Formats: sequence, C-alpha cells, structure tokens
Amino acid sequence: MKTLQLWPIVTLDPGSGELVAFDPGPQRTLYTLHTLGSPDHRGGGPASSKHRPVASRRYRAQAWLDGECVLDAIIDDKHHNIHHLQPLGDDLLLACARSHQRGGYSRLNGRVYSRSGELLRELALGDGIEHLQTTARGEIWTGYFDEGVFGDDPISTAGLVAWDAQGTSVFRYDPPAPLDSMADCYALNLASHNETWLCYYTGFPLVQLRDHRIVRSWTLPDPAIGSHAFAVHHRHVLFAGGYRHRDTYHLLSLDDGPQACAAASFELIDEDGEPLRAARIAGRGDTLYLLSGRRIYACDIHRAISESGR
Repeated sequence: MKTLQLWPIVTLDPGSGELVAFDPGPQRTLYTLHTLGSPDHRGGGPASSKHRPVASRRYRAQAWLDGECVLDAIIDDKHHNIHHLQPLGDDLLLACARSHQRGGYSRLNGRVYSRSGELLRELALGDGIEHLQTTARGEIWTGYFDEGVFGDDPISTAGLVAWDAQGTSVFRYDPPAPLDSMADCYALNLASHNETWLCYYTGFPLVQLRDHRIVRSWTLPDPAIGSHAFAVHHRHVLFAGGYRHRDTYHLLSLDDGPQACAAASFELIDEDGEPLRAARIAGRGDTLYLLSGRRIYACDIHRAISESGR
C-alpha cells in the first residue's frame, strides 16, 4: 500500500460551535456551518436528527477557497436544524435533512438566505437528504438515504433529484436496465455544471450523467463498495474507504469495459506523519475534502494518479 501525506489547508476557529455542515461547492470552494450556542440534535447524524429545535438557532456560515475565508456570515434560522449549506447564485441555501411530514411539520426544509442573513424563500426538497450540491449555474442536486426513499415524502422516492433555483424539479433518477433503482444514494459528485457522478445501493454502480442523461456506468471492485465520497477526473476515481477498510483510499481506472479496475491503494498521513483519520469526508470534482479535529485537508486525485505510476 502506498502513502500520501497531506497538510491542512484550513484550521477552524475553536470557538465556532458545533460543526453541522461540511459541503464542497462549485469552483473549489468548501462551505462549513457551525451552530452558535448549545446543540439541539437527536443522534449523531441527519438520519436520526430532529427536524425542529426547541430554541431558536443561530448559525455561522463560512466558505473557504484555497485556504482563505471568502465568506463569514451569521444566519438566524428559528425553525430548523440545518445539515447542509451550499451557494445558490449570490445567495445561500441551507437545508434540513428531514422534512417530517408526520406530526404536521412543514415540508419546506430548504431555506434560501441572502448573504446578509435575510430569508428570501423556502423550498420543499424532500425527506432524507444525504447529499446536497449546487452548480455554478444555480441547479440543486439532492441525494437521499433509504429512510427518505422508502418514507412518506414522494419527493424522495427516486433517490436522486435535481431542481432549479426556485425549487422546481427538473430531473428524477430513473435508470434503464440493467441498472437497479436507487435505494440509498451513498455518494454524489457534481464534477461540473452539467456532469454528475454517483454511487448508490442497490448494486453499487458508479454512474456518470451528462446533461441529466446516463452516459456510462461501471461495477466497482469490492474494496470501494460502501464508500460515501469520491473524487473523479476523466478516467480515474479515488474512493474514500469502503465497508471493510474505512481509512484506505482506492484509486480506480475506468476502462472501456463494465468493470472499474483497481489501480492503487493509499493510506493518508498528516503533516506529522501520523495516520489521518477523518471524521467527515466529502468529494467534489477532482478533490476529496477531509475534516480531522479542527483541521481540513484536501486530497487531489492528480497526486494519487502520479504516485500510482499510471
């Protein structure tokens, strides 16, 4: 196994509060969202979280580009626990992972704010949002975990949906045979404004879409199955872990056949030469972003390709 050493690109402020969103946006910008005040979540992630907090929520939204903070805004959201943050044109999209139709809660779990903190509009984005990414042209993509796909909100049943900036659905995933329908969107990567990559259960295919149409799909070797994040560039994909080896990173080559081929495996180490254990990992385009403690690292797929000798 090969080794890749990474150095932090950002060190987060220790006084920022609890990190609730860690989402890469378009054009190599990474977005983070912290709660200011005591956290009010149930469980350890979006699937088990509460929809509404007991008290009003205040959030600190930040964006980082090439290690520099390019956004630092305060958002007051009195009605939602937030799990995702993305840009939407000149504005900000905050979303709660759950819509919770049961119990009379509003289905409007997406909220668009100006960068000065003014609420502009609310969107119904479906229940069970595992992944949310937007494009530079203002399109919204939502991938859902299984409780959303098989839940009571019909928006989520396709597993993957695209929207315009006003919240009108423009695409729902409906794959032709032999691909299976989606039960759980494990990983999503909007590589550009018109190119989308995803990996999902059932079957764990790696699927490439262009302009809302499926272009290609590949089956994955066993070590990459179960990964929740990947980076992609042309004919290579770098998967973060899998079911069996969470801290191993797998570089795959995408040949003309239906099977993605293993090219190399890597262990990541930090600036001190210690194993890099990430609490959160997210992929966008050719880069994986990793959060370890208060430090954020970026793993470029081009380095992995170079180190693999391919």
